[in-house]
Amino acid sequence: MRCLSTGRSPLHNGGVDPFQEYQDYVVAHRLRVALDFFPGRLYTLAEYATLRLRRGELLQRLIRCQGDPALLSRIEQISDEINYGFWSNPGVLSSFLKRLHPNPPPLLQSPEGFEALLTPSERHRLAEPGLAGRYYLGWLRLPALLDEPMRFERARREQEALAEQLGLFLDDFHKVAGSG
Repeated sequence: MRCLSTGRSPLHNGGVDPFQEYQDYVVAHRLRVALDFFPGRLYTLAEYATLRLRRGELLQRLIRCQGDPALLSRIEQISDEINYGFWSNPGVLSSFLKRLHPNPPPLLQSPEGFEALLTPSERHRLAEPGLAGRYYLGWLRLPALLDEPMRFERARREQEALAEQLGLFLDDFHKVAGSG
């Protein structure tokens, strides 16, 4: 079985497919659990969407209120809860990478090792073995490229191409109605 296509049409949230965003959140959460990095609670798709919409509303209010510290604090809290920008924000990734042991665990050493975070059915849905691992581990190289804009941009384009191939593989997106 192949992954569902995300369609990649421009969306209201900066062009990011909300289902891909949720999938990235779940994988970031699983990674944080595996590394014992204060993962917090795993939200359902509906709970995540509610928090994501709330974050957007607060950002709009923050703009209108010209930097209200209470609003900014709540936005940061929600961002932390939903791992917002975990994969795509080099600053967030850099902080994460600094906390890693000098000898990274096997799941960060190879694409196939990384895919230990996926269920067997999720791995089966990938177009090819290692694809999800290549996609997610590929993000980890971005912080080191910040001082090299051309290489950074090329790496971002490579990530976008991998995202197109990846599709939606999470079990949550493939449940049959009534199956739980």
